Amino acid sequence: MLPFMLTLCALVLYIASGALYGANLFIEAPTAPKNQVKPTPLPVSRFGRPLLFTGAFVQFVAIGAWCVTTHKSPFASSFGSLSVLAWAIALAFGILETRRRLPAVGAIALAVTSLVLFLALLQARNPVAKTPLLIGQLVSIHVLAILASFGLFAVSTSCAVLYILQNRLLKQRRHNGLFRKLPPLETLDRTAYFAVAYATPLLTLGLVLGIIRTFGTDLPHPPGVWLRDPHTITALFTWLLYLCYFLSRLLLGLRGVRLQYLLILGFLVAISLYLIPTTTHHFL
Repeated sequence: MLPFMLTLCALVLYIASGALYGANLFIEAPTAPKNQVKPTPLPVSRFGRPLLFTGAFVQFVAIGAWCVTTHKSPFASSFGSLSVLAWAIALAFGILETRRRLPAVGAIALAVTSLVLFLALLQARNPVAKTPLLIGQLVSIHVLAILASFGLFAVSTSCAVLYILQNRLLKQRRHNGLFRKLPPLETLDRTAYFAVAYATPLLTLGLVLGIIRTFGTDLPHPPGVWLRDPHTITALFTWLLYLCYFLSRLLLGLRGVRLQYLLILGFLVAISLYLIPTTTHHFL
């Protein structure tokens, strides 16, 4: 009950923080009414960032409480795995937020965080895996590295969505109003690139550790069955998509909207892991 309540509290904090990041766009819009009496700090700088980090801390405590209560890794249930994924997305954006101010990215990233955490709460009553396969640091690092990479990919996807929107508005010569405060294309492109640059090595580490684990002698399936599993194939395809992103940009010199669509496609393929059936990656 305590992990559930703490997770619910974190969800409320994320929603409030995301709402403030979104509201900041309206408050800073060029055509918005100005405060003529006394200038006040923007809602994001006053409350948005503290709510974000408070939510991340509360969720961290919730994950720890779940582990203490169940005596299991958080990855032993769909609730725990989705909760860690939501925490990774929030933390990835929180670190980004300390370096550059991108409220529009925060509005999208925290909306995704809230959705993932809501889905986690819906599965809070699902059974907890009891298999010994989840015991050990290798498996925990394997899953944590992959989920951390997904958190960074979510941030890059948020930037890609705003890039496409901003690019379309610029082509339509719509420079005024609310969307005038969207980040410049160069800033969005650079932020997305660096997020993927950190995420791809984490995904690589997770995949390598997973492949190493498939050759363990205590597994119920031979290595070939694990490597042919839809989850493994999808994860490798995700890795290839982001590798194509780097090759297209660094070797072919491609820029612009096409690369942003590739980032969105990569993230959609990544999160499809939660929907694709598997014969090996279930531990109940």
